[in-house]
Amino acid sequence: MHLIFVGYMGSGKSTLGKRIAKKIDKPFVDMDQVLEERFGCSISDFINDFGLEAFRTEESELLREIVARPSSVIATGGGTPCAKGAMEWMRRHGVVVHLSVTPKILANRLKGNCKNRPLLADVKDNDLERTIGRQLLTRASSYSGANSKWEEEEYNDELIEAKLESIGWRMREVL
Repeated sequence: MHLIFVGYMGSGKSTLGKRIAKKIDKPFVDMDQVLEERFGCSISDFINDFGLEAFRTEESELLREIVARPSSVIATGGGTPCAKGAMEWMRRHGVVVHLSVTPKILANRLKGNCKNRPLLADVKDNDLERTIGRQLLTRASSYSGANSKWEEEEYNDELIEAKLESIGWRMREVL
């Protein structure tokens, strides 16, 4: 079983995932980082060259490969759970946690860092929050399939402990 973080870009999947992996002494896998290493280029460049559909195919194949390995903490790409059957697959192989962050906070976190994010590359800063909000609406049904939803924007050690305890019964096989 794996602990799998889903959520919009900038929601904290990688940051929180690394902290929790260290805390529970499990390997950490950042899917976007693995894909960029495999591609030998950024995700943006891959999508520009081969298209979003090819990227989603690669992403789905990597997810299936990762869950076949021993227990780990996984930070998915923001769109990973939107692929057909992906959320069901993740739930069968782990505990899925949706990091839910408001569009305003996401816009503040992502502002000035959108050039390498294909879905936001052409969005102006003054339209970022509205664009993120619209994209979150289209992903809401996918994200809602997670086992747990965490809505905090910052995590200290005490809060991480409480959150892990709140899903502890689901995580017995992960821990």
